Amino acid sequence: MAKNSKSFGFLSFWPAFLSFMPPHWLKKKKFYSPTCPHCHETITNIMIPLMDEYGEQLVVVGIDTSTEAGSYLFAEAIKYYETPENRRGVPTLIVEDTVLVSTMEIKNTFRGMIEAGLAVGGNSWPEFPGLAEVVVALTPTPGAVQTETPPPQESTVAPVETTETAVPTPTPTPEPVAAVSEPKNTTAQSLETIDTTSMENAAVAEPPADPVGFALGWIVLLTLLIILLFCLWQLGSHWQIVINTESTLDQNKSHTILFWLLIAVGLTVAGYLAYVESMQVTAICGPVGECNIVQGSPYARILGIPVAILGLLSYLTITGLWLLQRLENRRRFAVLALVGLTLFGTLFSIYLTSLELLVIGAVCMWCLSSAVVSGLLCLLVTTKVVKHLP
Repeated sequence: MAKNSKSFGFLSFWPAFLSFMPPHWLKKKKFYSPTCPHCHETITNIMIPLMDEYGEQLVVVGIDTSTEAGSYLFAEAIKYYETPENRRGVPTLIVEDTVLVSTMEIKNTFRGMIEAGLAVGGNSWPEFPGLAEVVVALTPTPGAVQTETPPPQESTVAPVETTETAVPTPTPTPEPVAAVSEPKNTTAQSLETIDTTSMENAAVAEPPADPVGFALGWIVLLTLLIILLFCLWQLGSHWQIVINTESTLDQNKSHTILFWLLIAVGLTVAGYLAYVESMQVTAICGPVGECNIVQGSPYARILGIPVAILGLLSYLTITGLWLLQRLENRRRFAVLALVGLTLFGTLFSIYLTSLELLVIGAVCMWCLSSAVVSGLLCLLVTTKVVKHLP
């Protein structure tokens, strides 16, 4: 088949990816991170099977962005392709001028791009600064072969050095390279040579020390416990009156503004984490915390559903109940539901924060922010209910 005479290469970064091929091959790059669970999943379950299927037609080179050189190349790619901030995660795959971000996007798009590239005889390498040097370093010279050096034999004749030879080519070329040797620096390497077992172990290894993050985590946890106990005490002291309340909670303008500010923050945080989990990209965490370790843990999902999506649904439900309590015939139900949901949200945030501190061994600033919002919403709703009691 004509298809077998073509090849396809790509560039990838981990947290993103990279691949290189001669002009008649398909070329791509991928960026990745050895501690990124989504990168491990992409390489193991998507890239390797595709490389096995297409054989020599598909060559992939991974760029490790946890190294200084890999981070520099990733930054250059971001600038060159003007990648928006919400798409600067990994894994990232670059095919010519097309940038794919996230496991889901690569899974849904990459095979079609391979077929399209093979149909036109291959593709060219991306052209962002710094890439050419990597391509030269990793791409073997076409037509070069390496002759086997015969094993040494005992002889009285003085030993003669053996040398490598190459198949001559029609045009003058530099001395061909027999094979691509494993680079001493693992910033860039063929995806086939990446040790995915080491990646998996790195992803679940003990997180680095984070005293600031843990201090914030314990402060948040203790604060949530105090808020929960206070709210339970207030509601328990007036429970018979609370369940018969007919008062609306949005009579005070400043409290209403505070409610909507908290909802806006909660929806933003939960929405971003839901995007990270559903698209399977790395989270932007900042200098404190290890968000991706937390998001990559088995506790980030309940029955296969990302916790962030459950949080997003919770904030949307609270918003709906706040609006519903304005209706007189639905007020009692809405207020009681608000009390119950915010109490449960605070209790669940205590559970999740405890997991981060005591089980996972890492904290997520996004998660702590959502926990604080949940606690403040519970405090706001409880104080509003108690304040309007007769």
